[in-house]
Order: sequence, then structure tokens, then C-alpha cells
Amino acid sequence: MKAASSPSKRRNASTSHVAQLDKQLGIPNDLPQTLCQVIRASGLSYDAYVRAITAGALRDLPIWSHADIERLLLTAKQHNLNPLNREIFMLPSGTETPPLIVVGVDGWSKIMNSHPQFSGMQFQESTECSSGIPTWIECEIYRHDRVVPLRVREYFEEARNDHMSWITHPRRMLRHKCMVQCARIAFGLGGIYDSDEAIRIRTNANNQSRHNKKDSQSKSLGVEALTKTITKEAEDR
Repeated sequence: MKAASSPSKRRNASTSHVAQLDKQLGIPNDLPQTLCQVIRASGLSYDAYVRAITAGALRDLPIWSHADIERLLLTAKQHNLNPLNREIFMLPSGTETPPLIVVGVDGWSKIMNSHPQFSGMQFQESTECSSGIPTWIECEIYRHDRVVPLRVREYFEEARNDHMSWITHPRRMLRHKCMVQCARIAFGLGGIYDSDEAIRIRTNANNQSRHNKKDSQSKSLGVEALTKTITKEAEDR
């Protein structure tokens, strides 16, 4: 009778297999395990994966770090999203803050449909319109473990902005906005944003940065002017 292999031998064999796979894929030894696991699961080599994610999920960032990638991939793994398909990606949030993790419409739909308690969703439009666009849209999400559905209403005048997508596809954008906000509350989804939210956050951050810079310059000029005045008065004496 053949003796069963010991747990230590099985662990060593598994470790050896992983090390061999990492070598084949060209994964560096010092890479965080989170990144290693995702690259192994993708089946791509390390170089191919970096090129793919740089051209996809990170393409909007002027600069990024391994910490940014790790944060993105941890969130992608948590929600079972594929960053290579831009179901989840990153957008800059401002000059002094880390990038925002953004989930696309397909990603939000995937999160909902894969949730074990998700039981369906429906929309309702306002009969009142402004320039042919409903003034509001409601989204209802049903859960198996809840007695009543969760309902969220979004108003067009509050949600819209000057982005081209709101001009060309206002109904679709309002429906997406309503779905995302309802899903966030229904399933407790935090730390992720839709593209529209990320753009608003970045715009506000840039405006605040310019405002702070202007205030700083004004204060500096004020101190400089006061110093010159005091110096001039001393010279006149």
C-alpha cells in the first residue's frame, strides 16, 4: 500500500509549483502577494499584465505607484471585478490626494447581479418632463432578505453636469446615476465611485487648490507690502 504524502510535503510541492509558475510568468520575487495572485489568475506574463493594466485601468493617471495598483487590485478582488476590462479603474482626484477607485456601469451591474441577496431591480420615470427629459428617475432594488424594496430618486437638475455624456444621453446618465446610488445603499458599497462622482470630486479638489494658492499669494503680498511700508517709515524718520 502506498503511504499518503504528509502535509508538509504537499505544502512544499505547492510552493515549488507556485515558484515555477512565477518564474515562467516573469513575476519579480519582491512583488506583493496580492499582485502575484492576480497576475497568476490572469494567465498573462508580468510584463504583459503591466502593459494591459497601464493601457486600461490606469490610463487616466499621469503617474501611479505599486501602492495604487495594490489598492485597485484588492478592491477588484473584493468585488470580483476585472480591471483589464475597465470594470474597475482609477481616476485622479487632485494634486495631493490618492487616485479614486471608479467602477463602470458594467461593474456596478456585475456587483449587484453577483450578490446572493439580489432579487431584481426596476425603474420609474417622472411623467413631468423638462425639454423632453424626465425631471426625475426612481430605482427600486429588491433583496431576498428584505420585506420592502429600497427606492432612490435622482433629479435631473441636481445630477446633471456639463460633461458631453449628459448632453448626448441625459436619460441614460440619469438612470445610471440613480442605479448606482440605490445599489450603494442597498448593498453597503463604500470606497468606490462612478465616473461622474470622480469627475466632480476632482473638479472640486482642483478649485479648492487654486483657491488656497490664491489666498497664500494674497497673504504673502500683504506681508511684503507691510514690510515695505514699515521700512519706508523708518527711513523717513
